[in-house]
Amino acid sequence: MDALARAIPWILLLWTSVLQQAECAYYQSRPQSTAVLQGETIVLSCAFRGLQKDEAVLWEGPPNYRIISNGRSVSRAFNRHRVVGKPSRGEFNLEIQDVQREDTGGYRCSTLSVEAASDAVLTVVVPMEGPPDITGAETSLEAGSELYLRCKSRGGFPAPRLAWYNGTRPLPTSESDEDNVSEQRMIEMFIPRLTKWDNGANLSCVADQGYLKIVKPRTTSRILRVNYPPTISVPSPSIHVKEGQSANLTCYVDSNPRADMTWTKMGGVLPTGSIQRDKTLQIPRVSKLDSGVYRCEAENGMSPTATGAVTLEVFYPPKIDSSMDAKVTVLFNQDDFSLKCQADGNPKPHIRWRRKDTALRWENPLRFHRIRYDVEGIYQCIATNDGVQYVTRDVEIDVVGQPDIRGGQSLVTVNSGGTARLYCDIVADPVPEKAKWVWRNNQEAETILLPTNNGIMITEHTTEEGTTSIVTVQEVREEDGGVYICKATNMFGSDQKEIRLNVKGSRSSLVAIISVSVVVIVLAAAALVGVLFAKRRGWIFRNTPQGNSVRTPSRPMPPLPKHARKPGHGTNDSGVEDLELQEMDGTLKPRPPSRVGKDWAAIGLTYGGLAHTNTLPP
Repeated sequence: MDALARAIPWILLLWTSVLQQAECAYYQSRPQSTAVLQGETIVLSCAFRGLQKDEAVLWEGPPNYRIISNGRSVSRAFNRHRVVGKPSRGEFNLEIQDVQREDTGGYRCSTLSVEAASDAVLTVVVPMEGPPDITGAETSLEAGSELYLRCKSRGGFPAPRLAWYNGTRPLPTSESDEDNVSEQRMIEMFIPRLTKWDNGANLSCVADQGYLKIVKPRTTSRILRVNYPPTISVPSPSIHVKEGQSANLTCYVDSNPRADMTWTKMGGVLPTGSIQRDKTLQIPRVSKLDSGVYRCEAENGMSPTATGAVTLEVFYPPKIDSSMDAKVTVLFNQDDFSLKCQADGNPKPHIRWRRKDTALRWENPLRFHRIRYDVEGIYQCIATNDGVQYVTRDVEIDVVGQPDIRGGQSLVTVNSGGTARLYCDIVADPVPEKAKWVWRNNQEAETILLPTNNGIMITEHTTEEGTTSIVTVQEVREEDGGVYICKATNMFGSDQKEIRLNVKGSRSSLVAIISVSVVVIVLAAAALVGVLFAKRRGWIFRNTPQGNSVRTPSRPMPPLPKHARKPGHGTNDSGVEDLELQEMDGTLKPRPPSRVGKDWAAIGLTYGGLAHTNTLPP
């Protein structure tokens, strides 16, 4: 109870304070600063709570905070103003109709019992008469010149703020660039040197009054026209095409004003049928003659003119020079002969030589250190392009000159009574009329062989390489041995070959020789024994007078060789198998001459005469 008694005074004091507070007026709605478009209606709100019935509410405003209304009464000077709102709610809102620029300023709503609130500022926005004006760059400018632009606003309240833009990018602007002396604003732009990159720039001057919800900014743009000389860029400086295809040569030009393009071919004329289409030169069907450097030139009246170059390379298959002879004649035994093949193509062809129908190949030029008859033949020049395309041309090499008797058997050995064939292979151009055969016997006597000689047959036949002359000796005897010489002659000279014929004795002759030798030895031994016995007996070697008798040994003539036999007296083949010329391991193996008789005194005697046309040299 004591505590309650002590709290009652404090409760009463608090209640009294609340009642006093309730009896004082206060703002329920304060005036707010705002902006309005000229000609519209605006309401500035103001409401109180707790006003006494006889307490007045005042509205003050421009100019110089003149009293506009007292309570709900409005001064006659403000015929577009009135106080609106419900009095029961303490509303004293100021309505201004058809607001004008002079309505702009500060407004105050107050009463004596309430401390005045902050002033509300009313801004009446007067739109600009139009977009700003830009002066300067009305005509085209040249690259390298300076640019001066000026932008001025056209009326409007509040005065707009001006700014420069390049497209959407703002350009720096200082306050010193603005003319704030009057409501008309002005801003300038200066570029000391224009370049071709400034051509087409969209420079805009933007005037903004700052109240986007009421009035939009106004913009004026100026498109720069900068003239500059042409420049050329070549996207493909080198173009490669195959012969017969089309080719497009292109040069891109950058210039203002637009440049005229012309095409020329350096060192020649444009291909027939070529079409010039602005930046492109079109060649519908190229040939190898179209290869070269093409020049494009652009001119627009400003110096300097621009040029570019495009290299056209035409690929075409190889072609062998048609001026190369189809037949070449060379001399036999000529040294260091060469034959060069010329071919054109792109890429440059690789040229080689081949002997036709063989796998033999040589580089170009075709070279021979010495010309022989086996060089003669048809050779092909092969020109290859990229290893895929190739062409050939045949050239016949014709070898002329003195005869060449090819190597062969230089020693032929046959048995006595057999048949010997001696071969002589002759290559020559022109071909000799006939080969000449000469026989040199073992006594070095030479005899010209003729087909009429008994036992001798000379034949000739043609081969792929030349002529073969064959001497056939039938029923060979020892005296037929010797050297047989084959000679061939034409207009350029002659050549010869020697073939030695070695005749071996038959088996029966050998047996006879051995038998005779044995008999002779036996008889000689018996005679020696008889002589010794007779001497001992004194039957011989007595002293008798010498006689004048002379013993003449018998000397039978050897048989005539076959070359000296008369025609018609030969014999048929003995039946011994004919033997061709062959080598006996490089060694001549002559057999001893046959005995003429059994008389020992006849051994070793020379012939007293020969039946040959030529005799032995002395």
